Amino acid sequence: MKKIIYIMSSNFSGSHFLSLMLGSHSRFQHIGEIKWLRKIGTDSARPLCGFCQGHERCPVLSGISPENVDNVYELIFSNVGPDIDGLIDTSKKIFWAEKFLTDQRYEKKFIHLVRDPRALVRRWFLDENRSIIRERLKLVRHSGRNLRKALLGDILDIYVGKWLRQNQTIIDFIAKNQLDVYNVTYHDLVKHEEQALTNLIEWLGCSYEPGQADYWNFIHHGSTKSEYEWVNQKKIKHFDCRWKEFLSEDQKQRVVSNDGVKNLLQQLGVAMVDDGLTKYV
Repeated sequence: MKKIIYIMSSNFSGSHFLSLMLGSHSRFQHIGEIKWLRKIGTDSARPLCGFCQGHERCPVLSGISPENVDNVYELIFSNVGPDIDGLIDTSKKIFWAEKFLTDQRYEKKFIHLVRDPRALVRRWFLDENRSIIRERLKLVRHSGRNLRKALLGDILDIYVGKWLRQNQTIIDFIAKNQLDVYNVTYHDLVKHEEQALTNLIEWLGCSYEPGQADYWNFIHHGSTKSEYEWVNQKKIKHFDCRWKEFLSEDQKQRVVSNDGVKNLLQQLGVAMVDDGLTKYV
């Protein structure tokens, strides 16, 4: 049976990075954030194939429109041919995956990709003026019992709460629907690359193919991220630890010692080490 592999994660967690490596396997196809195909022709539409500069002439995404997007996977499988066993969907959003849970044509596999909260706190600080009010209101809705903290609490606590909310929501969605899930961390995809990919590919029912981690050697249709152009040119991966210099020692320690963070990491079976989150300790 053909597979749809959903990468579930917070934004800025490396979902495209993971998808490009998986999509470099001969049996899998990276398709990117396919959820945006439902907005073709609207102001919020996005280019859906970085390689083809749009999806109309793309050999993978052609023929898809808002009118037939509910049949998107069947259309893509017909485009890519019989050698592809699985599509890697980086849409990340629960509402999108829910649309296809009852579709019996495909086996659904879910990868929960987790990025170190210290890294995401740093990234969200960069958007502070635009996002902090929205995040306070979301925290109020998510944990109304702690209203004072949500409205008046320190910004770092708000962003840690955002990381907890987003990842707990994914955990709850997986558990509620009894879905087949594999947890992986950004840290392990870079620092334990071959081991992490080998384990993940075997869980997907295939064998790791040497060289697939060097995704820049392959053509990838589907959505791309501009920051990966540097990797494509240099042909070397970058382990992003900018949070180490950005956050103060006090801020880093507050994240590490947060009880909610500790409990969630225990649920996921990963540990926090000096430079990230890992399953290999």
